[in-house]
Amino acid sequence: MAQSPSPSPSPSSPKPPAALLILPLLLCASIATPASAQPLLSSQAKALLRVRRLLFYPPALEPLRTAPDPCALPPTPSLSVACEGGQVTSLSIHGDRDSAALPSWRGALPASFSSDALFTTLSRLPALARLSLIGLGAWGPLPGAKLRRLQALQQLNLSSNYFYGAFPGDLARLYSLQSLVLSRNALSGTVPPLSGLQFLQELDLSHNRLGPAFPDVGNAVARLVLAGNNFSGEIPARVVGALGQLQYLDVSGNKLRGWVPSAIFALPALRYVDLSKNRLAGQLPATTACAAALAFVDVSANMLTGARPACLRGNSSARTVLVAGNCFADAKQQRASSYCSPGALAAVLPPPQKGNGDGGKGKGGEIGMVLAIAGSVVGGALLIALVMVVVLRRARRQHPEVSLLPKSSTASTPAKKAAPAKATQKIITPADKRHASQAALVNALEAPAYRVYTLEELQEATNNFSSSNLTNTSPLAQIYNGQLQDGSRVLVRCLRLNPKYSPQSLVQYMEIISKLRHRHLVCIIGHCIVSDQENPNIASSVYLISECVTNGSLRSHLTEWRKREMLKWPQRVSAAIGIARGIQFLHNVTAPGIVKNDINIENILLDKTLTSKISDFNLPMISTSKNGKIFSEIPFAVHEDNDTGSAHNMEQGDKQDIYHFGLILLEVITGKPTDSQSELESLKAQLSEALTEDPDRLKDIADPAIQGTFAVESLCTVAEIALNCTAGAPSDRPSIDDVLWNLQYSMQVQDGWASSESLGLSV
Repeated sequence: MAQSPSPSPSPSSPKPPAALLILPLLLCASIATPASAQPLLSSQAKALLRVRRLLFYPPALEPLRTAPDPCALPPTPSLSVACEGGQVTSLSIHGDRDSAALPSWRGALPASFSSDALFTTLSRLPALARLSLIGLGAWGPLPGAKLRRLQALQQLNLSSNYFYGAFPGDLARLYSLQSLVLSRNALSGTVPPLSGLQFLQELDLSHNRLGPAFPDVGNAVARLVLAGNNFSGEIPARVVGALGQLQYLDVSGNKLRGWVPSAIFALPALRYVDLSKNRLAGQLPATTACAAALAFVDVSANMLTGARPACLRGNSSARTVLVAGNCFADAKQQRASSYCSPGALAAVLPPPQKGNGDGGKGKGGEIGMVLAIAGSVVGGALLIALVMVVVLRRARRQHPEVSLLPKSSTASTPAKKAAPAKATQKIITPADKRHASQAALVNALEAPAYRVYTLEELQEATNNFSSSNLTNTSPLAQIYNGQLQDGSRVLVRCLRLNPKYSPQSLVQYMEIISKLRHRHLVCIIGHCIVSDQENPNIASSVYLISECVTNGSLRSHLTEWRKREMLKWPQRVSAAIGIARGIQFLHNVTAPGIVKNDINIENILLDKTLTSKISDFNLPMISTSKNGKIFSEIPFAVHEDNDTGSAHNMEQGDKQDIYHFGLILLEVITGKPTDSQSELESLKAQLSEALTEDPDRLKDIADPAIQGTFAVESLCTVAEIALNCTAGAPSDRPSIDDVLWNLQYSMQVQDGWASSESLGLSV
């Protein structure tokens, strides 16, 4: 039967609702819309805004304030937000408070910052897989329990902040982690075992205070950076045996000892290895092999001896090898062999490696040969030592005034290297202090205890502030010579107070002043606060009392040969080390640090023991927070263009101190000042050319007064430091920590040279 046609709709038939027509389009649109384009959940958006507030509104997060959807923000170097399914999956913030550029806590957030509150807020982003908070001035302990809530984390970067305290063990339970970067903080203590993080490929803990145990990591690690910590002991065998995927290894600047496992250079994927600035000793076997991919090797500044293996004997287009500062017999820029001899005798050869083809045959003969050689070496050394003892005793009986080491101009007996330094109040001679611990130097202060003086005491000390005792005056300060009742000489500096500074803040500030005590500073030993005559409740001025150093400036000891005994090279390096330690103290004692100091050679004074002291340094700035911004202020009235008051822009202040210290080093080397910029550039060009072409040419540039008293390598090291310190761009100048380390290395080289020279003369 034929089917009847369907009736056509009549004009009066009801039309379908418009919503039914639009619904399929909406469904298609929702299917076609990617999850990443879904609007961010309001709770997640609020969490991001709270992070901005907890970080004190950094400029990097300013776009969050006006963005309708943070997930739609275009990524920039300072801010990147990625989302999926309405949740934040990636957050990267790069601030302008980098702890490397602003050391000594100068870039830290205000005291009201809470790391616990920050990570509590971040834990409200449970889908977060990548988190980077770099250079934001964040500080405090890392709250491991809060971090552990972020179980989706694959990448965590908290570098260049000021986090301190223990390494949180909860990080070892973030099992999805592939990259963990905590560099340039102040974390300390032992690193918990991280071998359970099976996906971890990158671990960067550099420039903290971690140690002493070498961290235990998983087999998947390809990049391991532990530089600038306190790791000690030997390099674990598992680094060679288990880390087959390792491509980048940097353990420089630690306290690692013992032999270098030679197989480390043959790891198949290894491209970069830096073992420099440790105490690694012994010989590298001649059979040491290097992987074909290995492009960079640095073993400098250790105690390695013998000959270098073939694959480490020089640079090529495919491989760079740095070996300076060891005791290699076939390389340049090496230390004296005596420097490495204790390590060489203790570890002549590395532990025997398991052979692959001999099946253990012949090992007894090899061990016997090694024992025979070692016995011969030790026996010969004992015989030589016995002969030397006899010779020295006879020499001392016949010529008791003769000393094996060059005498200091003020020391009657040479320093004993093996004797431990005592933290007492005794006077330490320049020869002694080279071998004393830093703690002992800090504690061996001769300055009297800090105390509060009365105005009457100061009037008596200065003869009622007589004009005959006035040594320096300006609209803002006057400096008087004075003598206290106990006979000690002092300097009294009168400073006018800023009327806006509160009395409560002044008391706190003077408490900070009382802590500015260091062996290499002319110390402030007390103060006196004077009240306003019309209003006794308001302080009008402050007197600062400093010790008086009367043995002349460093320049006078370099140039006034008619009045003083000229400083020889060891005494000059010792004075330079003292200045560097004083600058290091100023840069680190407060936050922000004390920078832009008047570091010039006339302001470096030497006391009777030739200990160098910085006499003219700035007073500390106090950081305050107003309306979310950080200001630095000082309670004393200063000119707007004065260095002390220009602390609103202190980023390059430490580099300015480094530059002026470099000028001092140049004068220490040459014995004469540079009177113009053209003269300075000419001297730098001469030094640079001599260092590059023929270091012996430095003898012609050096002060004639030090000829015959220096090791050429010691002089080269100080010349290199001086050139780096006086670099034109502040960013090219080294940190004071690097300067101090290299100066101490120069002194070690000098000591080894002096010992070998005196020993040769005696024999």
